[in-house]
Amino acid sequence: MPLGPVRRGNLSSRIADRLRAQIEQGAFKPGEQLPGHRELASIFGVSVGSVREALSMLISEGRIETRAGRGTFVATHADGSESRRAAAPALPPLERKAIEELIAAMAARRASAAHVEALRRHIERLQEAASSPGEFLDADLEFHVVLAEAAGNRYLVQAMTEIRLLLKEDMELAAETAIRRFGDLGLGVDSHRRLVDAIAGHDADAAREILAGMMRRNHEFVLGLYALAPGFPSEAGKT
Repeated sequence: MPLGPVRRGNLSSRIADRLRAQIEQGAFKPGEQLPGHRELASIFGVSVGSVREALSMLISEGRIETRAGRGTFVATHADGSESRRAAAPALPPLERKAIEELIAAMAARRASAAHVEALRRHIERLQEAASSPGEFLDADLEFHVVLAEAAGNRYLVQAMTEIRLLLKEDMELAAETAIRRFGDLGLGVDSHRRLVDAIAGHDADAAREILAGMMRRNHEFVLGLYALAPGFPSEAGKT
């Protein structure tokens, strides 16, 4: 299956399918470096966020691996077997909230000027996508990957990416609720901007609290949307 633009739909799954096929057919050999995220996004005609999601799927399967500061490589044993997956290092048994807060605090302590500049560029992307939940979520995933990179720990980068993929459905629900309530996702953009300001000021406590507040609000938005669904118990129905 040659590389090339993919149809709309579940883009990340389609991209993962094509890359998986290329690996299985030997087009990408064990130990070989894959093209960069932006190059893959250009090849497939998709956003960098969709590429990151696809690569995260293949990382979870044990087919590819990231190497700090170097890029993404085909795993030495990239057959995707159960034994290979079992041998892959497991994520630390921390709650999602704890991991995200840890990333924010570590980024505030370790972020370089280049990291801060990259985060501010992603704020601009979030602002441009404030009326489009799908585009906003792609930009949000990219933002949080850069945030994890600023924390200076490659395992946290992988953990955060997997968390974001697990939370994608809830994030979509939260975005839908925010647009219903406020008309766009400007509130989320403002929170991300305050988070970057805290990181630029190396204020770890503020960064942790802002990130925690963002997660609390998303959780409340999800509950709010469910509350609009038929059959969801309302406050009036409680005894």
